[in-house]
Amino acid sequence: MMQKCDSSDNPKCFIRRALTKREQNVINREIELLEVAEDIMAREGFSGLTMDKLVAACDYSKGTVYNHFANKEDLFCALSNKGMKFIISLVRRALAIEGNSREKCLAIIYAHQLHSQMHVTASFCVLMVKTPTVLERASAGRIALQRELELEITLLVDDLIKQAIQDGEMAPSMREQVEGVCFALWSMSFGSSAILASAQDTEAVARLDMSSALLFNMNVLLDGFGWAPLTKDWDYQATWQRIGEEVFAAEVAALN
Repeated sequence: MMQKCDSSDNPKCFIRRALTKREQNVINREIELLEVAEDIMAREGFSGLTMDKLVAACDYSKGTVYNHFANKEDLFCALSNKGMKFIISLVRRALAIEGNSREKCLAIIYAHQLHSQMHVTASFCVLMVKTPTVLERASAGRIALQRELELEITLLVDDLIKQAIQDGEMAPSMREQVEGVCFALWSMSFGSSAILASAQDTEAVARLDMSSALLFNMNVLLDGFGWAPLTKDWDYQATWQRIGEEVFAAEVAALN
C-alpha cells in the first residue's frame, strides 16, 4: 500500500510505503518526548533542558531516549525541525487566504507570530541550532532535514514575492531583490515576534497595542518595498483581523 508523503518525512519525495506498527510507535514516542522537552524548556529555559532531565520527566528508559536523540544538541535540532514543520503547515494555510499578495504576505507573518506565541522558548531553537556546537554534534539526518525544511519555507515565500512582481503589485526592478525581500520579511517577523513574546515587561513593549504592533512594523517595511496596495490605500487592520478569524481561528482561540 502506497500513500503520499509530506514534509514530516521528506519534502522532496512523492510517495512512501505505509508505516509498520512498530515504526508508527517510534514516531509517536518521539513526538511525546519532544513535547516533554518543550515543557522543560518552557519552565527552565534552554539551559534547563538536559538529557538527564528529559529521562527523568518521561516514562522511558535512558537507553530508549538516547535511541531517539544522540545528545542534547541532537534534541535541540529535533525541536527546531518540529517547529519548522509547524510553521510550514501554518504558512500553507496562510497562502490559501482570499486576497491580494500583500494580504497573503501578512497572513504568513501572522503565522510566524502564532508560532512564537504558542511555543515561546522552542521558537528560539530555529536560530539556536545554527550555532557551531549544535551543528557539529547533531545527527547528519536531522541537519539534512533542517535544511530541506528551510528550503521549503524559503521557496514558498520567494514564489509569493515573484507573484507580486508578476501581478504588478511590486515594481519590476524588485525582481533582482527577491532574496533580499525574503530575508527582510523573515528578520522583521522573527525579531518582532520574538521580542513581543519574550520581553513584554520592557517599557518599549509594555506601552504598545500588542494586537497590532507586528502589523505596524510589517506595514512600514512593505510600504518601503512599494508592495501595493500601500497602507494609505488599504485597511490592513481589517485584513489582520480577518486572518485571525478566517485562517487561524482555532489557534487564536487556544491562545486566548
